[in-house]
Amino acid sequence: MSSTIFYRFKSQRNTSRILFDGTGLTVFDLKREIIQENKLGDGTDFQLKIYNPDTEEEYDDDAFVIPRSTSVIVKRSPAIKSFSVHSRLKGNVGAAALGNATRYVTGRPRVLQKRQHTATTTANVSGTTEEERIASMFATQENQWEQTQEEMSAATPVFFKSQTNKNSAQENEGPPPPGYMCYRCGGRDHWIKNCPTNSDPNFEGKRIRRTTGIPKKFLKSIEIDPETMTPEEMAQRKIMITDEGKFVVQVEDKQSWEDYQRKRENRQIDGDETIWRKGHFKDLPDDLKCPLTGGLLRQPVKTSKCCNIDFSKEALENALVESDFVCPNCETRDILLDSLVPDQDKEKEVETFLKKQEELHGSSKDGNQPETKKMKLMDPTGTAGLNNNTSLPTSVNNGGTPVPPVPLPFGIPPFPMFPMPFMPPTATITNPHQADASPKK
Repeated sequence: MSSTIFYRFKSQRNTSRILFDGTGLTVFDLKREIIQENKLGDGTDFQLKIYNPDTEEEYDDDAFVIPRSTSVIVKRSPAIKSFSVHSRLKGNVGAAALGNATRYVTGRPRVLQKRQHTATTTANVSGTTEEERIASMFATQENQWEQTQEEMSAATPVFFKSQTNKNSAQENEGPPPPGYMCYRCGGRDHWIKNCPTNSDPNFEGKRIRRTTGIPKKFLKSIEIDPETMTPEEMAQRKIMITDEGKFVVQVEDKQSWEDYQRKRENRQIDGDETIWRKGHFKDLPDDLKCPLTGGLLRQPVKTSKCCNIDFSKEALENALVESDFVCPNCETRDILLDSLVPDQDKEKEVETFLKKQEELHGSSKDGNQPETKKMKLMDPTGTAGLNNNTSLPTSVNNGGTPVPPVPLPFGIPPFPMFPMPFMPPTATITNPHQADASPKK
């Protein structure tokens, strides 16, 4: 019959168990079984600790045998790493990692080094006072420090040189890679630390702008020679440089400009929405006025279940939704949107009112037009001065009142004739009264 040891992670609530044969299991074997069962990995990045749930005492001895039917608490914490000079030189990072759970995965128990105790004289503490014991403690520490200094003086010093400075120095040696540019002078044949202008205190950099934050679709490549251009010319042409070392200029965003123009046109089209606002029409009848908006009724609807008053459709729907379907006029509840009935007769009255307003508005505009413009509108063909002998109806008679147009006689085209090469062109009479005042032949 197999034995069982119950365990539970400190951050969990459920309890698991490990099955084994025997009366007990060592701490080393228990940790290895827990790591394998929970698939915790190779153990290089954490350390596993086991505690007694009653006394919260850690089982730190791997050889300690835990009896069967025992419950333990398991805690996983980050590994403690300590790098030494020898581990860096050898390149063995795993050997430098201390305090992890690797040995439980590989099956190698922990090997403890024997500490070399220095020969110290232990004074007989029996029968001594507290001051004598303190003095003896300080004397022991001084002896240990002197022995440590003697060992350090005989040890061979090991010097470690950082590899980062060496690599960075080697990277900037030799010719620069393709695409590199010195941002001080604009040259591409040297590193910026080797720029010949570093020793010139009067040198002013070209101040080449970079394209940070600008999308590539708004950049256009150009070919220039930075050695032959002054900083003022580059700033005037707004030349920038990319990460690849290419010179570019910024182009306009046509798409955004077109979108702006389109939105502007839409706003102008939406200007017709002002006819539904309050105060747009000064002579608006009360029966065509919306009780909610105070303006002209727009898509008039009625509340069939209560007061049966006309409202604008959109305004009434918004008011019902915001007030939990309560009529804004008579405060009747449960007025649903499906109960709204369109008022066709009222909509026709609204259309008739708008047509009258358009006619009045159009007539007021026509009344402000000059007399010459009215004549051109009434006689767009320009046939008033084709022939002096031809009596054509004019748009304005001697009294100044307009007369209805009369059909032209048969054979006369409705447009002015072009002069023939063998006949001189006739003078165009702009004033219709001149035709009456001219002498008849």
